[in-house]
Amino acid sequence: MNYTACFSGFGVAFSTALFSQLFQHSVPGLIRPLKGQTDKVEKVPLVFGAALSTTCTLYIMLGISAASYFGADTQSSINLNFANFSFGLDPETSSAFQLAMCRMASNIVVMFPAVDTLSVFPLIANTLGNNLLAASGPGFLRWITRRLVKLNVKSYPKYSKDSSGGGVDEEEEEDEKKSLMKLSAKIATILWRLVASIPPLFVSFWANDLSFSLLLAGVAGLYVAFFAPSMLQLVSCRREKMLISNGDGRVNAVNTFLPLYLGDPMAYGVILFAMFALWVILVQIRDALDGM
Repeated sequence: MNYTACFSGFGVAFSTALFSQLFQHSVPGLIRPLKGQTDKVEKVPLVFGAALSTTCTLYIMLGISAASYFGADTQSSINLNFANFSFGLDPETSSAFQLAMCRMASNIVVMFPAVDTLSVFPLIANTLGNNLLAASGPGFLRWITRRLVKLNVKSYPKYSKDSSGGGVDEEEEEDEKKSLMKLSAKIATILWRLVASIPPLFVSFWANDLSFSLLLAGVAGLYVAFFAPSMLQLVSCRREKMLISNGDGRVNAVNTFLPLYLGDPMAYGVILFAMFALWVILVQIRDALDGM
């Protein structure tokens, strides 16, 4: 047992901890069904606090026990230490069944992170592709319609004449436009999902070291979990204060979380921490690139 600390792996541990903060983007969707149920909404901070405290405690206990047991031989991904792990059994005196069970258990531990990441990758790529599609706006769909479907929806005539001089049914025109826009939406959806899924696959051939991949993931986690929420908080605080100062009637509803979360200091504190974290990760990435 070795209880000494080794700070050479601080960068990987730090970036992994940052990446683990990506849970926050799911919170609005989880509490949306509670809309209008004030008594239940008030318990949300307690429920999420208890859930995060439980998972944090379990991870700390697992990390300390594994690092204490393996000591300086601890791998950047702890599951790799369980390759051919015998769980304390003597191969010479143990039965073949016991050894087979230990081998199966160790293989499950070794393969689980890879299988788990592989299974969740399509979901993450699909979500990112949908978000990119929403961010591209309707103008991108019109561009696809013009360039790929060969119809300029923006300048589509409300009434037109066919070659025989008869009028074209307005209802047919609207149906045709809707069908073409649906086709454009499908093309755009597939395009953005490919943009979200293909580049990481190519980058994985270059960044094939797990610790380096975690450093790169930490940079993305910084923006999603720290920079973006804090900047959105600052903007929402400004708008909330403007509505309150203008006496707008839309602010009559009571926001349960305003007393705790409305304010700039917390958002600025998160931005300062994110800047420090970005500096740490960039230094680690530089050192990793120098060693490659």
